[in-house]
Amino acid sequence: MTEERRPRSVVPRAGRGPGLYDFGVIGNLHTAALVGRTGGIEWGCLPRFASPSVFARLLDRRRGGSCELAPAERGRSAQSYLPSSNVLRTRFHLSGGRLLDLLDFMPLARTRGAEGLGMIVRIAEAVGGPVELRAVVDPRFDYARERATWTARPPGWIASGSADRLWVRSDLPLAPRGPRLAGRLRLDPGRTATLELGWGTVRPTRRTATELLAHTLAFWEGWVHPAGSPFHRIAGEWHPAVERSELLLKLLSHEDTGAFVAAPTTSLPEWPGGVRNWDYRYVWIRDAAFTAQALLLLGHVREAEAFLEWVLRRPRRRDGRDPLRVMYGAHGQSAPAERELSHLTGFGGARPVRVGNAARNQFQLDIFGEFLDAARLLATFRPDALDAHRARLVGWTEEVVRRWRSPDSGIWEVRGPPRHYVHSKLMAWVALDRSVALARRAGDGEAVARWSAVREEIRGYILTKGYDPAVGAFRRAVDDDTVDAANLRIPLVGFLPFDDPRVRGTVRRIERDLAVGPFVYRYHAPDGLEGPEGTFLPAAFWLVECQARSGRLATARRNFRRLLRAAGPLGLLPEEYDPRRRRPLGNYPQAFSHIGLLRAAVALGEAEAPSALEGPPAEAAR
Repeated sequence: MTEERRPRSVVPRAGRGPGLYDFGVIGNLHTAALVGRTGGIEWGCLPRFASPSVFARLLDRRRGGSCELAPAERGRSAQSYLPSSNVLRTRFHLSGGRLLDLLDFMPLARTRGAEGLGMIVRIAEAVGGPVELRAVVDPRFDYARERATWTARPPGWIASGSADRLWVRSDLPLAPRGPRLAGRLRLDPGRTATLELGWGTVRPTRRTATELLAHTLAFWEGWVHPAGSPFHRIAGEWHPAVERSELLLKLLSHEDTGAFVAAPTTSLPEWPGGVRNWDYRYVWIRDAAFTAQALLLLGHVREAEAFLEWVLRRPRRRDGRDPLRVMYGAHGQSAPAERELSHLTGFGGARPVRVGNAARNQFQLDIFGEFLDAARLLATFRPDALDAHRARLVGWTEEVVRRWRSPDSGIWEVRGPPRHYVHSKLMAWVALDRSVALARRAGDGEAVARWSAVREEIRGYILTKGYDPAVGAFRRAVDDDTVDAANLRIPLVGFLPFDDPRVRGTVRRIERDLAVGPFVYRYHAPDGLEGPEGTFLPAAFWLVECQARSGRLATARRNFRRLLRAAGPLGLLPEEYDPRRRRPLGNYPQAFSHIGLLRAAVALGEAEAPSALEGPPAEAAR
């Protein structure tokens, strides 16, 4: 087995269940699973990201179901990724200096149909002495509403629900014990044992586990940004965090469509025991556009282009209307309606457990700006990439022209009456600004003139109604003088320069009212929900970016280091964080947080070594 990077051991406090940082994530560009450092797969939706869960012990310790492979003897354990990959190693330290190494990965699917999409491979190896290995496979189909019945199908077993099937094969002598499959094996040093499972009834490949491991490692190692890319050169000391973020964003992409899901999990609470528990296994236009922009900065033009093409090629509605929705399923379908799973106790008792997301019906003005910003950036790499989609881009720009004066639910998806949020108007300005650039590139002088006029109208609205001269900072909304971390993006999108007094005043107010050290709350204002939440990690990285680009480099570096230390041992980030009790919160791992990390690293790199970014990214010509 390939040598691991420096692992860090994490031992939960006595009497507590596992925390988010006790889990690593594996995936195959169709779905993902969370593997605990005690050897259990405790979250897995097969065969796709938003499929009903097969393993959900993460959300209910008793009835959720899991797949366990671990030494029978208790011992200390730690997790790490094999270098430049999403192959996860869990190392168990046992008595007498013995070790058990467990590798978990999902092979990249290369077969048609659902049965090729949901395969998980687990390889165990004993080191320094024999180890008794135990396995328990306990699938609970349909979000733990159905337990499995087992049927022997040599050389393995089939778990069946009313409409679902799961195949299992292993070197361990497994046998049914009620709804579970269990077995033990004495594993001698230098020997390996495998446990494989997958969606459907047929193992989709003839390759051995060792061959699948080599193929999977080669894919990930060959995908990460090349050593000669400009970003690689500026990453410097931040490279491990940058590479892990890069790999995580790719893992959350969908191979068939190019879409990016926000996170592989649902209902991980934004505060312990709280009600802010949402399903993030869908494609948010905003988050996915941010992901595309980040990957473009890394030189991964193909991935960004595939996402934009996926959005632009969606079929129009039967009535001819062409709205851009807040979110979609990874295949372009509407995200499902939000509902509660009352039979699950929730992570740490946080209820309700939700699937689907009610934000799908909201009007969020800012998504047009995020998407058009990504489109304009792609055009700098591939000038002709969007030529075939000009009519659709024009249509969405015209929708912004028509609707920018309308209230909306904003970037934070507030579950209350729509309002005139400053950030929403800012992104309407971005939509017009980027569309003007695209129109100028296309030689459409009439559109340039008309959209430029609307852009300046929005600019005047923001500067007169969105700015509070009494406090010297931008407001949360035109009728709300409270502070909002989303306004950190005012200089980041080029609306005002970083040294503008109004920008400096806004940043200072956010640092004073919303920041706890380097961590930043989104806002302190009623939002229609009960209970507190943690600090929002993307906003913390926005603040670092602002500090770096405004010349406060020492402060930015110090805060960036502290944020990196707040990540888990695997370098994975949640959506939110409690800096007082040092605990991760919200869905995990979260693409938005890793996007923030990448952009902050870019800002630091540009501030420290601007010449490193000269020339096009190495992959731009691919």
